Amino acid sequence: MPSSTSLETQLPSALMREQIVQGLGIPRSLYLDPDLYRHEVAAMFNRSWMYVAHQSQLANVGQYAAVDCGSESVIVARTEDGLAAFNNVCRHRGSRLVDAGCGVAKRFVCPYHQWAYRLDGTLSSAPLMPETFDPAAYPLRPAQLTIWNGLVLVCLAPEPAPPIDELLGGAQELIGPFDIANARVATTISYQVRANWKLVWENAQECYHCGVNHPELMKTFSLAPLRNPEWMQARMHRSADCRVQYSPLELRGAATSLTIDGTPASTLMGQFADGLEPYTAAVHLKPMFAMVCSPDYAVVLADRPLAVDRTEVTMTWLVRADAVEGRDYDLDNLIKVWDATNQQDWALCERTQRGVESVAFEPGPLSGDEPSVGAFHEAYAQMLHAAGF
Repeated sequence: MPSSTSLETQLPSALMREQIVQGLGIPRSLYLDPDLYRHEVAAMFNRSWMYVAHQSQLANVGQYAAVDCGSESVIVARTEDGLAAFNNVCRHRGSRLVDAGCGVAKRFVCPYHQWAYRLDGTLSSAPLMPETFDPAAYPLRPAQLTIWNGLVLVCLAPEPAPPIDELLGGAQELIGPFDIANARVATTISYQVRANWKLVWENAQECYHCGVNHPELMKTFSLAPLRNPEWMQARMHRSADCRVQYSPLELRGAATSLTIDGTPASTLMGQFADGLEPYTAAVHLKPMFAMVCSPDYAVVLADRPLAVDRTEVTMTWLVRADAVEGRDYDLDNLIKVWDATNQQDWALCERTQRGVESVAFEPGPLSGDEPSVGAFHEAYAQMLHAAGF
């Protein structure tokens, strides 16, 4: 169990429950304890659906994507028969087969001792092994795989993960018209944030800070609905699983997209190209990924905990599959709002990390602009309890 003094006599889930009842934030020890962090990664991140890639990045045989999370790593590859997912760990001496990222391969060859695996993870050759060695007994360990609206997701849990349609199915009516499955990746940016993953997720759950800190976003994004309890009650949907949240997002005036001037940055996607009234929407699966959709593009934000005080955040921009850079969109314009917002957010998270490290830090009460932060705290407490912490 975690070694911090405040956690030696009380389970983290019980400590969080007390904070929630009082309307207070996460206590200092839960941000800083390295043992608790390792438990969080194993029990939360590695047992939930994790975003790997958009299916357009895995359209052709041999294309693969690898992603790391904590000490774990997983590969998804396109085979002749479809997609296959498996742990990125050689069955010989444990070497990683490939580095995180996307690539193309005919097979996966371990750089250490040259064991070679087919695209489906089965072992094809192992040099100098004895005649009694059976390659069929040493395939790469499989991982659970699913696709939701073109997002390729994996889960490393040994037990079956909840079906993705049970988790996110309630958001389908809202997200479906964007036709994300028939999009493609315009670009991807990974940010290294010197802050605990919970600070990063808390930041993503509220706009209490937006008016002052995000001038680019505020040109088109409206805070008014988020400060209207009736709108929140009617439009902000939280499923029975506290990790899931989805809602439309309101824009200012005549704006139809989250861009600097409110006009589309790229060719309209899905049903919007056929005349559907424009709207924007967001869906979150805490603490794994979030997606924000505008009629002309979407962004997928995925968190990867690297250490108790470091988090990698990757954002992927999606456009319609036939959109051509330079003709249908300007990449700088496409990414401008979210890239600026991200950099502003990570600076805030890093300042907060330095603050919570101080012995003077005690969490204060949440504001009326932070109901989704409270929902995150509830989900976090439930995940801790489910993991026995």
